[in-house]
Amino acid sequence: MLNLKGKTVLVRGIQSGVHMGILEDRIGAEVELSEVRNIWRWRGANNFTELSAKGVVDDYTRVTAPVDSVIFTDICEIAPCTEEAIKRIKGCKPWQYQN
Repeated sequence: MLNLKGKTVLVRGIQSGVHMGILEDRIGAEVELSEVRNIWRWRGANNFTELSAKGVVDDYTRVTAPVDSVIFTDICEIAPCTEEAIKRIKGCKPWQYQN
């Protein structure tokens, strides 16, 4: 098994969706991430694993501003991010709700 603690990863939750952050801890399907961003819409990758390798294209993608820490209880997939993916995802302007 990969030791991803302290690494930037993508996680996919059964109900919580796709998030990027630094893996702080994992016990089964429970994962704690820091510097967490929710990625709820993207272009530039066909699926979750490609997203962790290639990142996104900013024109369509919706990535939230980071929050300090989140504990997820429904994680079904974890993938390490490449430097390219991290740079592209962090480079997205944080999406904010518009009234």
